[in-house]
Parts: sequence; C-alpha cells; structure tokens
Amino acid sequence: MGEQLIGIHSLLATIVSSVFLLLALMDKDELENFAFNNALKISSVVNVIALLVYSLYSISLGHKNIDINVIFYSIEAISIVTLLLYYIDLKGFNLKVKIENEKFINILTYSSITISTLATISMLFEFKTFENTIGFIRYDELILFINAIFFTLIIPLLPKRKKLNLEEYKKEKKEIDKKFKMMYLVYIVIMVFVIIYIALKK
Repeated sequence: MGEQLIGIHSLLATIVSSVFLLLALMDKDELENFAFNNALKISSVVNVIALLVYSLYSISLGHKNIDINVIFYSIEAISIVTLLLYYIDLKGFNLKVKIENEKFINILTYSSITISTLATISMLFEFKTFENTIGFIRYDELILFINAIFFTLIIPLLPKRKKLNLEEYKKEKKEIDKKFKMMYLVYIVIMVFVIIYIALKK
C-alpha cells in the first residue's frame, strides 16, 4: 500500500512539475515575465522556509532520514504556489506586504535581538532547561535558528525610506546612531556579566 501511494505521489509530482517547467521555459511578454518572476520569488521563499523548519523540527526530534514524500511535497508546493500566484498576478492582484507602523517594527526588531541574546547566553552556559535528550540540537539553538529566520523576514517587510533633505538626514542619522549606541551598551554589559560569571565559575 505504501509503495502504491509513493507511486501515485511521484506521478502527481511529475505532472505538476511538468506544467510548471512548461510555463517557466515558454516565451512570455514583459507583463507575464514580471508576474512569473514575482510568483516564483514568493513560492521559493515559502518553500525554503518550510523545508528549513521541517529540517530543524526533524533534527530536534533526532530524525536522520528524509521522507521521500517530503521531496515530492516541496516540488509540488513550489510548482503549485508559483502557478497560482502567477495566475492571480495576471488578474491584477499583486501580493505585497509592508509594515508601516514604526513602533511595531521596533517592537519586532528589539524582541528578536533580545531573544537572540538570551538564546546565545543559554548556549554558552549550557543551561539544563534547554537540553534536548532526544534530538541533535539544543532547544536554545533551535530558538536561535528560528529567530534568525524570523529576523530575515522582517527586513524586506520594512517600508521604503522616503527621500530626505540634508537636515532630515542629519536628524534621522542622529536617532539611528543613538539607538545603535544603546544596543552596543546593552551588548557590552551582557558580555561583561558573561566574563565575570565565567571567571567566578573557574
């Protein structure tokens, strides 16, 4: 029964990928080419994230082997999502997401930095709370990796900066420098505590 399902799945993946390859390789006008490239970009990002999350989930549970169905699912996903988004784009619906609320952006950014810092400290000290007895990576490592993916997704969603005159540029640069100095100060304080902790532990 299992072998029969794999055979059916491989047939489905072949049909879907054939339609995708036909669309990818055929001649298209400028509008169609733009729509296809945009659809392929989004579907590729979704597929890569899904595969990475699945891989992290598997190694956290101690799984070494890759299910052949996962490969078929990834082929089907990138093909079907690309075809679907391509059709939607040609109909005039362009999927674009931007975060306009600056406070919300700051909350996401600082939350991500805080999580990364705490996870790194936990990895350095190897806290037992985050030990993983069944998998190949610790839970704090898993959190750090997932947070890294989350942070890379935030950056493209930021709104485009408007063109500034000289005075506005100086003012914004001053604000950015102030924020970075604060981040550096927090990082240095954390590192000092880490060094003191390690020294006292010895």
